[in-house]
Amino acid sequence: MAEHPEERKAGGRRRRQLLVGVLLAVLLLIAGAVLMRTLLHREAAAPPQAAAEVGVVRLQELVAAHPDYDKLQELLKRREEIRSSLDDQLAVPLTVQPPAVDRQPFDDSVWQKSAQDVIGRRSALERAQKKAAADYRKATEPDYKARRDAINAEYLNDILNLKLKLDNRQAMGLTDETVAQLQAQLEDVEGERAARQIALYHAWQQEIQSYAEKSVAKERAGQEAGLGGLRARRETEAARAQSEAQARDAEMISKRMADSVQRQQQAQADQQALAANEQAITALESRILNDIAGKAAKVAILHHFTLITCDPARSLSSLLPAAFRPAAAPDRPEKYVKTISVSAEDVTDEVKAELADLSPEEESSAPAKS
Repeated sequence: MAEHPEERKAGGRRRRQLLVGVLLAVLLLIAGAVLMRTLLHREAAAPPQAAAEVGVVRLQELVAAHPDYDKLQELLKRREEIRSSLDDQLAVPLTVQPPAVDRQPFDDSVWQKSAQDVIGRRSALERAQKKAAADYRKATEPDYKARRDAINAEYLNDILNLKLKLDNRQAMGLTDETVAQLQAQLEDVEGERAARQIALYHAWQQEIQSYAEKSVAKERAGQEAGLGGLRARRETEAARAQSEAQARDAEMISKRMADSVQRQQQAQADQQALAANEQAITALESRILNDIAGKAAKVAILHHFTLITCDPARSLSSLLPAAFRPAAAPDRPEKYVKTISVSAEDVTDEVKAELADLSPEEESSAPAKS
């Protein structure tokens, strides 16, 4: 059967389309081979180098380059000065002991001018008076101590409450005016207690002296009956010497009490100054590190870094609670350790240049020294 003309035309079109498709496929294969060869040749000739993604800075140099570094050194030096002063105040006991009074004759020269028998009788009389004073002192000492302790007990609660409030002033949120009022109250209460103790001590000593004198008053009157003018002179000189000795004792006790109160006040002032200094150091260190972190972040953006590390870096052991720190140094762990890096780029100088743009005036000033 003869092929229809239309069928011959359709068959010719299909053959031409098939031939064109095969030709295009061959051309694509050739082009892909050429492109692959070119890419492989480029990679073999000049392999690309990956850019650093991590930067590193030398932290100690940056801290020293900060405008407030000198201010930080002054605060650290001030802290050592305060600690030294506080150690000096606490090295001396803050309690006051009554001075040991030597009850020897006030003026032996008066008796040396008298006859030997008068000297002997007077010595015997003084020995009897001293013995009476010692016996009375021993018998009344428990009562004196009980009255002294009773005075302490009267003021104990007030003093403890005032000191407790002062020690917890921050937790209680007390104002400076309230703290000053509490300190003034504490000084008044302690001063009143000290004055009553001193008065009690002097009254007890006077009581002992009076008892001793009364115990030998009759014998003394007999001995002095024949002494005439010597008796009046002896009494005058003895009274003056005794008064001077008592005045010296009172002055010594008062001076020691004043010195003790002054050392207590200085110790409290040093403790307050040390706490304020520690706060100032912490705040200034935090501000310096924040400034460094801010400038490092800027440099990181310019270099397209994903991370900037510090050298030295903070030791993980220093962040642990005290109970979990290494046994070698539980209270003083190593705070910083050396940073180990292979391909990190050192950008310390760039961050240091950024810090140079800062000035102490642009930052909030550190807390004043106490």
